[in-house]
Parts: sequence; C-alpha cells; structure tokens
Amino acid sequence: MFQVDKRLFKNFDVYLSGVILSILLYGFIAVYSASYDPTSNKFSTFYIKQLYWALIGISFYIFFSFFNYKHLIKWNVIFYILGLVILALVLVIGHIGMGAQRWINIGGFRFQPSEFFKIVFILMMPKIYNDFDGNKLGLMDVIKKFWLVLPPFILVFLQPDLGTAMVFLAVWGILLLFRGVKTKTLIFFLILSVVITPVMWNKLHDYQRERVLTFLNPESDPYGAGYHVIQSKIAIGSGGITGKGLLKGTQSHLKFLPERHTDFIFALINEEFGFLGGVLMIGLFGFLIFRLLYVAQKTKEFSGRILLVAIASLIFFQFFVNAGMTLGLLPVVGIPMPLVSYGGSALITFMTLLGIANSISIRKFDSPGDVR
Repeated sequence: MFQVDKRLFKNFDVYLSGVILSILLYGFIAVYSASYDPTSNKFSTFYIKQLYWALIGISFYIFFSFFNYKHLIKWNVIFYILGLVILALVLVIGHIGMGAQRWINIGGFRFQPSEFFKIVFILMMPKIYNDFDGNKLGLMDVIKKFWLVLPPFILVFLQPDLGTAMVFLAVWGILLLFRGVKTKTLIFFLILSVVITPVMWNKLHDYQRERVLTFLNPESDPYGAGYHVIQSKIAIGSGGITGKGLLKGTQSHLKFLPERHTDFIFALINEEFGFLGGVLMIGLFGFLIFRLLYVAQKTKEFSGRILLVAIASLIFFQFFVNAGMTLGLLPVVGIPMPLVSYGGSALITFMTLLGIANSISIRKFDSPGDVR
C-alpha cells in the first residue's frame, strides 16, 4: 500500500515535481505581494497561511506519491458515497458567507467539502470509463455515464457554487471526448444544450445572471457588476511587457482590483510582472499539463491513464477559466487558479491529486494487477 524503496526513488518524476514546486513558488510570491498594504506599509497574514498550506500540500504530495493509487481506486465507491453525504450536510449545517453555504466548521477550522470532493470525483473516473474498448459511445452509453455526475453537480449547484459544479461537468465531458463519442450523439447533445439553456438561465440566481450579462458588456455597469472585470483588465494592461515590479502594482495595492489574492491573482501577476510574467505562468501550466498527458500516454495501466487525463483536465479547465475571466474573455464564476490562488482547501486538493499523478508515474514497472 505505502512503499518506499529504491525503485520508487529511481522513478520519482523530477519533471513533474519541479514544475509543481515552480508554480507553488510563483503563486506564493503573488500571494505575498497581494498581502501588502502600502498605506500602512504592513502585510496581512495571507502569505503566512499560504506558506503553511503549501508545506502541508507538499507533505500530501510526497505521501500520495509513495501510496499505491490502485488502493484508492478500490475504495472509490465508498469515498463517493461518504463525499455525497458530506456535500448534503453542507446544505444543512454549513457556514453561510457572502450569500453562499459552502463551508463546514470543525474545531475552529473551516474547510470547503466541494474542493475535497474533486479528489473523490477524479477517483470515480476509472469506474465511469471502465469500458475503453475502442468503440465510440452512443446516446444511451453517454446517459449511463452521466448518472454518477448528477448528484454532486446538483448538491454543489444548490450551495450555490456554479463554478465548482461546472468543473465536474467539464472533467466528465473532456473524458467523454477522450473516450470517443459518435457524431450523431455529439450533435444531439449540442442541440439539447441549446434547448435547455433558457431553462438553466431561469434557474440561476440574480447575481449569476448578472455576471453573464456583465461578461457580455462590462461597461454597462462600470461601478457595479462590471467593476471587477474592468479593473482586472486595467491592471493587466498597465503592467506592460515587464510589469511594474513586486509590491508596486497600483491597481492591486490601492485596492482597485478586488479579490487580488484569490480569483483575480492572475491580474496581479500581469500587473507586477507584465506580459512576460503572465506568459511564464501560462508556460508553467502548459508544461504541467503536457507532463501529465505524456505520462498518461506512457502508462499501460488503464485506470492510471484515465486518472492522469482527468487530473490534467481539471487543472486545464480551472486555469483556463480563471485566466479567461481576469482577461474578460469568460464570465466571472469564482474558480481559483490551481496552486496559485490563496486558499487551503484548494491547494491541498490539487497537491493530493498531483501526488496521485506522481504515484502513477513512478510505478511504470508495476504490472496492471500489482497493488502492493
């Protein structure tokens, strides 16, 4: 189950680990900058907490690297059921803040179950896509594969947390395309999505509809719903090619840019480190996703391949949406940037998933049935 031997050290993925540590360091520098208040010349405790969570995340990464991922897959149904129970409890006893009920308080520690459920959801992917026989999926096949996605989607949507709910759909959908779908089936679902869009629109909360309308025309309400996006684009544009320098972002530190340590941290990075700093961040995430898919291509074990593609899909979707909304290319949906945005639940979740990815990478010598 948990192994530490010469073979594992020999196969430890230094490329994967190196890019993860690079993104963590870059993110910590950004959170450190976001913690600075030039009016008082003091720092908030955000960066200190982020450092603690990063160290905890690294320990999770190392632990799950040496933990055989196949044991986690064996218990995935149990994890899934327990996860759904906790998500349901959030709606009953969860902490309410900023108009949402997404957190649970335990012993003075507040955590977000929907973030940790991402691990459970990823572990369920080999069960959902356990029939990789080369044949493309038809309509009924797709419907059968959707039933495990629907419960967490509904429970998270009701919190309400549309961003995280969409993450579940996105990962499932990307893996569906990876698995292969018949053309007729794909056309059917495209038409269906157009038909049900008005229904989903009516089910959204007022602030969620406002975000979509703001995305289409942020200047229509520059001091209200469009304020976030407008200030984000100003911050990014003002950074130029090389940026204003660490702790010198005026939009960020004069508090024009909201949520600069969480949802809009990519805007802070572009303001202080410029276009080159933004490209560097994109390049690091590009290499991370490439490495995950490269290992997925090399591994012969089916479950491991599915897990790696699922983890890569999750990271790609969250990074793409977070960067896109700061640039005004996508609606603001409150999705943090993986490994970069401030927050303990998300950071530990991604480090755990990447530890599982490393566990797959370093066990290339195992036979498919080997679960030592």
